[in-house]
Amino acid sequence: MRRALAFLVLVSTLAALPAPAALAAPDDFTFFGSGFGHGLGLSQWGAYGLAQEGWGQERILKHFYSKTRVERAENVPRTLRIGLTQGRRKIHLEARGGRVDLRLGGRRASDTIATIPGGERWTVREVGGKYRILDANGDRVGDPVGGTATDLFAIYESNGARVDVPEALHTYARGYVEFNIYDCGSSCAMRLVLVIRPEQYLYGLAEVPSSWPVTALRAQAIAARSYALSKAAAGQHRPVCNCALYATSFDQVYAGWDKEGGLDGERWVRAVDDTQGKIVAFQHDVIQAFYMSSSGGHTEDNENVWGGGPIPWLRGVCDPGDYTGANPSATWKVTLSDAEVTQRLGLGIGTVTGFTNVQRGVSGRILSVTVRGENGSTVVDGNTLRLRLGLRDDRVWINRNRQVVGAIRDKYDALGCSPGLATSRRDAVAGGERQRFQAATIYHSPGTGAHALRGVVLAFYKDKRGPKGPLGFPTSDVRRLKSGDLRASFEHGVVTCTPAGACSIS
Repeated sequence: MRRALAFLVLVSTLAALPAPAALAAPDDFTFFGSGFGHGLGLSQWGAYGLAQEGWGQERILKHFYSKTRVERAENVPRTLRIGLTQGRRKIHLEARGGRVDLRLGGRRASDTIATIPGGERWTVREVGGKYRILDANGDRVGDPVGGTATDLFAIYESNGARVDVPEALHTYARGYVEFNIYDCGSSCAMRLVLVIRPEQYLYGLAEVPSSWPVTALRAQAIAARSYALSKAAAGQHRPVCNCALYATSFDQVYAGWDKEGGLDGERWVRAVDDTQGKIVAFQHDVIQAFYMSSSGGHTEDNENVWGGGPIPWLRGVCDPGDYTGANPSATWKVTLSDAEVTQRLGLGIGTVTGFTNVQRGVSGRILSVTVRGENGSTVVDGNTLRLRLGLRDDRVWINRNRQVVGAIRDKYDALGCSPGLATSRRDAVAGGERQRFQAATIYHSPGTGAHALRGVVLAFYKDKRGPKGPLGFPTSDVRRLKSGDLRASFEHGVVTCTPAGACSIS
């Protein structure tokens, strides 16, 4: 469902003023971005930041999933089917902490056909549409068995053991593993499906670090449970994986015992237990609770990402928690040469010379952009741009640094993103800085802090030469008085404006 998180510390240069454009070669393109992922639903770094600010898990969830409630799940399946790996000709199993029983056609003790002793690694191969079992020395264990109609099972939990599966990259202690032979043409393939109880499945999800604030962990557990149960309700025998959920970012990243028994794993398990059975619901139905690593400051409407009609709980919202120093994707930039952009996009329009007509969603993510080349131009969507250029997100500004950072970002977030999308870079002015937005301009100086001006007050202030003029920097935001007049304070006066635009200084 999303990419694995990178756990780096955001360097201080992200808060520096924009670097001069001259640092890039004339034919380079610099992509100034924020966020990491598809932009829908809960922002994991946003939840982290909001948890640090004291938000509870239900408040976090209801913020990111509009018009929803946190409720107790109904009609929960006894088990979930998790697709661990597919398309294999051989799979290795290592028994840890006890024995692993291989059983054919069923999971009863009487179905056992071989046992892997603790500490040994055996191999299961597909041969002629059947399972061939090889012991730790590579010797055959009996004749080939089973087939497309008879599955093989690896049983370990009841033995107090774990099984390590290199092809699936992880070790498993819960549930049991089911082998399938499928896709038989000139040859067959094998896949592994983990069958596990829903709450135990959540114990092994490796979507966020277990060291995160507890309310962020609980919010993640509830969102992940909601996503899993909504997928299971749609069917547990999807083509290719024969599962309800893949164990990768295609659905949710599942690491099994490596998560539960890893660093701070008990904190994550406790967060799952603390929220047992809780899901995010819209009109009492569990939602498919999409989430991503980082929103970059604002999530997106679903129709602008994957098309289709608007979904009530997937409305773009301001994400004031995303801009945390721990988030490596809060802001970033990538510089590529024109040759690299041309080769990666592969549009057949000659060397790319520029980008125009950028259309953006409510979050600032690119919906479409015209790519100009020496031999013509074509329109691409933001997702294509992101994937082909290898960007973390399509919330990018091309050759224009309109990232919102530092004290201006703090004010912007405190205003719930109400100033709108940035329309300029952050500029130095009169011993401070300013940045323009669709509905306001935010000014900041070390002595006055950051404040937002808008409407007739902003127009009057600009007419008085802004911070360079007699008023100096603002010391308050614009506020509406009971009379309907608008007022803002400055270093050297107070401006009051009528709704009609008549302003005075006192």
